[in-house]
Amino acid sequence: MEILFLLWATISLIGCSMIFIDKYNAVHHQKRISEKTLILTACFGAALPMWISMYLIHHKTKHFKFTIGLPLIMAIHLMILFICLH
Repeated sequence: MEILFLLWATISLIGCSMIFIDKYNAVHHQKRISEKTLILTACFGAALPMWISMYLIHHKTKHFKFTIGLPLIMAIHLMILFICLH
C-alpha cells in the first residue's frame, strides 16, 4: 500500500509540475506541453492535484477538456478505488 501511495504522490508531483511549466511556457511564448500529454498524466492518477493546480494559477480553466475532463477522470478513479477496496 505504501508503494501505491508513493507512486501516486510521484505522478501527482509530476502532473502539478507540468501544469506550472505549461503556464510558464505560455506566458513566455515557449514550447508548450500538449493537452494530450496533460490529460494522459491526469489519467495515470494526477487528476485531482492537476485540477487544484489549474485553478490556483488560472491555467486551462476555460478549456472544456480540463474543466469537465479532470473531474470526470477523478470520478472514474474514485469508482475504481471503491471497487478495488470492496
